[in-house]
Amino acid sequence: MVHESTWLSRPRLLWAWALGISFLISVSAAVRGGYIGPDYNTHLAHILNPAKFFDFSVADPPIHILLGHGLFRLIGRNNAFPITMAILQAAINTLALWWFFLYSERRFRSPVLHLAFVFFLTFLPVRIIHAVTMGTDWMTIPVFVLVLVLFDKILAEKAPSPKNTAFLGLALALGIWSKYSFMALLPAVFVIFAFLWWKRAWPLKRFVAICALSLVLPSALVLYSYWASTNVKNSIAKTIWLPKGAPPEMNYKDLLSVKVADLQLFKAPEMFKHDPVADGSNYHVGYRQAHKHSYLGLSHLSVFTDTQNLFQDLPRPQNVDSHLIPDYKTRRPWKTPVNVASMSLGVLWTVLALIATPWLLFGAIRNLCRDKLEREDITALLGTAYFLLMFLPIPFLVWGCLYGYWTPRLILAPLFFFFWAAFLLLDRTIVRKSEKVAFDVLTLVLIQCGIEIVMLT
Repeated sequence: MVHESTWLSRPRLLWAWALGISFLISVSAAVRGGYIGPDYNTHLAHILNPAKFFDFSVADPPIHILLGHGLFRLIGRNNAFPITMAILQAAINTLALWWFFLYSERRFRSPVLHLAFVFFLTFLPVRIIHAVTMGTDWMTIPVFVLVLVLFDKILAEKAPSPKNTAFLGLALALGIWSKYSFMALLPAVFVIFAFLWWKRAWPLKRFVAICALSLVLPSALVLYSYWASTNVKNSIAKTIWLPKGAPPEMNYKDLLSVKVADLQLFKAPEMFKHDPVADGSNYHVGYRQAHKHSYLGLSHLSVFTDTQNLFQDLPRPQNVDSHLIPDYKTRRPWKTPVNVASMSLGVLWTVLALIATPWLLFGAIRNLCRDKLEREDITALLGTAYFLLMFLPIPFLVWGCLYGYWTPRLILAPLFFFFWAAFLLLDRTIVRKSEKVAFDVLTLVLIQCGIEIVMLT
């Protein structure tokens, strides 16, 4: 086609332009205080205080804190420190995205559709926002991509080499002490290795050696972290769980259904903005009311909008020694219709993901049993394990709705799987019959991206 012989002849140049624009958006947000996100003051306090480096009473693993403190020692106690840290986080995530796009490229038949997928993930609001905010979420995508790339090397070998297996173990260990939710990958990796042992007829000693090299170190870190947290008074490992007999704020009906009240979320409400009738004397609940909205509705809102105003205006001066929280940030009135537009068009991609996710997951399970795993299959199996760890316990957590255990920043890795499944479904069905449809999808994605760029700048 004419299009392919011109601007599409060098797709990776287009990737670079998209990632460059995304990075500039992140830099601009960092300068405006975009690093001030959920629990910012808690994260900052642990980074600044050496006594808190290995504090297992909270949900912050050590690696993020150690990296942050090292940067703090270089820059000093001034506002340049959190801004520089946010920019470095965005840079690392940009590099991880590039490798993920290389990883996924050959799994698409249509280069146009893969380009649409590249643009879609590059400007996805929840990804851009939480690559900048201070906290452990920024490490999710880089570590997940590293695990995928290393696992791909293992699959390429009839019998994995000790070196590649050990590297996978180190990556999983890095994940555990970057974000504890990576522990979900350990049983998934073991199950995959068990099937490969069966289908590839590995000797028992080799299977044991592979499991030891890849799983012993990360498992030890999980057990040590759990043991350390149980020996600390009022640790989050103890206080996060709902007391016996107490009603949950979100039950499985809320998690597995949609509600009429979800339509209210399409007004793109601000999480911390008080209603005109509120006197401001109590903590603002807003739309985070128990059983009012579904998990899907709340997640969709946070994937495609800046509901916490993290990239919006901060009317207070930035200062490392000041108490700064997202509640202080404000959204200019004209930005609300832009958020509404992003969320409304985003319905298309969410519905596609809902249809495609089980399709790809069942295909991954089938390929696992046949020893025909592809890159998307590994992403599906590991992403599903990660998602279930964060999703299934919500009805057993204290203030599951108010504290935002539904927020998609907690499932960034699974989101990559969900949306990859959506674009692969298009690639292998309607786009396979007509390449013109791929350009139509690309057009819709570009409109989505344009809305999101306006929203986040």
